[in-house]
Amino acid sequence: MRRIYHRFPLRCDLDFDVEMPFYDVITKIISLNNTHATSKAGDDLVKLAVRVDVADKKTNMINVDEVPNLAEVSTETVDFRINLIETILTGDRRIPRAGTSYLLKVKENGMATQCFVVKESSSGSTDAFDIKKIITGK
Repeated sequence: MRRIYHRFPLRCDLDFDVEMPFYDVITKIISLNNTHATSKAGDDLVKLAVRVDVADKKTNMINVDEVPNLAEVSTETVDFRINLIETILTGDRRIPRAGTSYLLKVKENGMATQCFVVKESSSGSTDAFDIKKIITGK
């Protein structure tokens, strides 16, 4: 089943191919939901939390946890929204830093997979290359 979001722009910030089957890429993206990583940004320790939504009925996005067997029933094209939430961690509190949303279109292309990334929001220190790094590990 194709899961297409009708508001996905025709222009994208980054397009790239992943030398992995479509099913493996979808599974990797789904596994990113509700994960986080920490890194240093200057003197600050920053937590980067990841939330993943998938297109539903072409008009909205729902969390991937709400769709049972998403990887198994998805075919050809799937549109995702990846939300990256940055929080500064201090010794005694957490300070919200930024939230960045990306639209990600994943298309089957033989044994490879095409990915198209569009940044939806203007805040945050991440960019489309960070989404590529998260998916490919490179």
